[in-house]
Amino acid sequence: ELLDLYSPLKQAANLPNCLRPIVAALIDDRRGGLVRSVRNGGITSYAYWQLLADLTDVRKAWAKLMEKNCYDAILHPSLPLPALYCGTSKDLTAAFSYTMLANLLLWPEGCVPVSTVRNDEQTYPASDIPANQRDAFAENAAKTMEDSAGLPISVSVLCPPYRDEECLQIMQEIEELVNFEEKPTAYLRME
Repeated sequence: ELLDLYSPLKQAANLPNCLRPIVAALIDDRRGGLVRSVRNGGITSYAYWQLLADLTDVRKAWAKLMEKNCYDAILHPSLPLPALYCGTSKDLTAAFSYTMLANLLLWPEGCVPVSTVRNDEQTYPASDIPANQRDAFAENAAKTMEDSAGLPISVSVLCPPYRDEECLQIMQEIEELVNFEEKPTAYLRME
């Protein structure tokens, strides 16, 4: 049985294709783009295999780029937000876009905490983002930032395929350089 948390995603996936343009026009641009980009009913076998071929080309291009430029790893923020409240990930799927790259490429990746949210960083002001991004995602991100002081902020290490040990080595070097020893304090509400 499907968890209630995933019901909205199931509803969106089962939305009839003929209604997708209408629903997309009625909601914000970001969610509308997601509604328009998928279709109900699956795809043909040929289309599926073509997508796999395209994905293979993307993976090869990324590996070639890393090799050509002699990059050992890519460092990037693990998430653009601190830890999410339990049950809110369904409303903040865009926040996971960074982590999806490693899954798409099938590359090893790991996260290392490097800092915590400071008191003066607990905001996500709508005035700081483009007008077309002041939507439900932004509202949920702002809620996530409230009372987030003390939550860890992490950096991710992404390495080319079959370099798991190198990924772990770079993560260890970051740990030693940063010497992160803080204990998260946000969301620990003892009653």
